[in-house]
Amino acid sequence: MINIKTGKRFEGKVAVITGAAQGMGRQVALDMAAEGGMVAAVDIEENGLSTLKKEIEDSGGECTTLICDVSVSSNVGRMIEGITALYRKIDILVNNAGFLTTGTIEETSDELIDKTIDINLKGVLYTIRAVTPVMKAGNYGRIVNVASITGKRGDNTTIFAYGAAKGAVISLTRSVARQLGPFGITCNAIAPHAIMTKMMSYWDEEKKRSISETIPVRRLGTVKDVSNLILFLSSDESSFINGETVNINGGYYMD
Repeated sequence: MINIKTGKRFEGKVAVITGAAQGMGRQVALDMAAEGGMVAAVDIEENGLSTLKKEIEDSGGECTTLICDVSVSSNVGRMIEGITALYRKIDILVNNAGFLTTGTIEETSDELIDKTIDINLKGVLYTIRAVTPVMKAGNYGRIVNVASITGKRGDNTTIFAYGAAKGAVISLTRSVARQLGPFGITCNAIAPHAIMTKMMSYWDEEKKRSISETIPVRRLGTVKDVSNLILFLSSDESSFINGETVNINGGYYMD
């Protein structure tokens, strides 16, 4: 619900955002705070979190930062406990932390498979599990998971474990939506493609040009595009949307 006096959608809301030190997560944190949200920014990269916190606070927003490896269950539990102790509630969870690398099937080592699954899938499972009792207690919640186009159509240049993990995120989004919907908690996901972040730095200029030509809107995506969608799914405006995975790719892939 928008605060009539301020026009801000997230006034009084506590939002946990993982992978917030850079890219899409950083933009979501900035935009959420600008709309009145009390942001708990989570990442393993301390310098990026410090810069984010300063930018939010210099703009008059509120930001708490937490160093946490979401692939470690005990760390996630302590992180959620710490945020709950500080704010007494958690209204919004954005599962954005991720790991992506390129390689063929033959080049994908056991270590890469484990790291990909641990961060991209287990991190989401651990965080949702930890936040569920907090949201249930408040009879309210918005959970948004960052999946990928690879979770729908499969990998091409990224290692094949990445699409497997993101496909699982799409499935678990539906499971969580079914189980938590009766408690006032919605769970949705987004499936981005061609969003220009540091994670996509392996695309050279020729690759970017050729990909943009395959997208109906004839451009690549920005972190602001993604943030706009995540903020909508995190708001009360989306209260009747549950269990969906929304494509955000300029029309490159439609289902």
